[in-house]
Amino acid sequence: MRSPRKIRQQTMSNKFYQRKYAPRIKAFRGRPDLTPFLDVFFLLLIFLVLSLPFVQLSGVEVTLPQIDAGQMRPGLERFIVTVAGRPDGEYQIYFNDKPVSMEQLAVELSEVSSQTELKMVIVRADAKIPHGTVSEVMALAARFGLSTFLATGQPQHGELNSHEPFTPPVE
Repeated sequence: MRSPRKIRQQTMSNKFYQRKYAPRIKAFRGRPDLTPFLDVFFLLLIFLVLSLPFVQLSGVEVTLPQIDAGQMRPGLERFIVTVAGRPDGEYQIYFNDKPVSMEQLAVELSEVSSQTELKMVIVRADAKIPHGTVSEVMALAARFGLSTFLATGQPQHGELNSHEPFTPPVE
């Protein structure tokens, strides 16, 4: 330990920047105690795990149809496939406002896929059409490498006249 005389001399030489008393704290030169660090780590881990959002599925069981979808790519050209309900309870498929069967739609989509590199098919379906039928149409388009966009809603009253066809905004 230093003598009080040396300490006094140091404080006299530079009063404002020196201590009057020698520090009693010694530098620790051993292995640090990891227990406090581990405690904090595990508390944070428990907090983060408990704060994760948990996804809760509804109790309604849904069997989705099996589809064979090829690789989908975004496109610039757009073609509209409409699946509309008929009064007899069946449905009719239209390709660019022309009535076609499912086989004719496959031929039309194969021609479209061979025309240009980038293309897109917009699928519009009546609300009464079964989900499986819409999925078949989308899978058929995907099989030919066409990207599909499902138009599921109607515009608000006044946004679009009922006699005008649906046209998406051009990119």
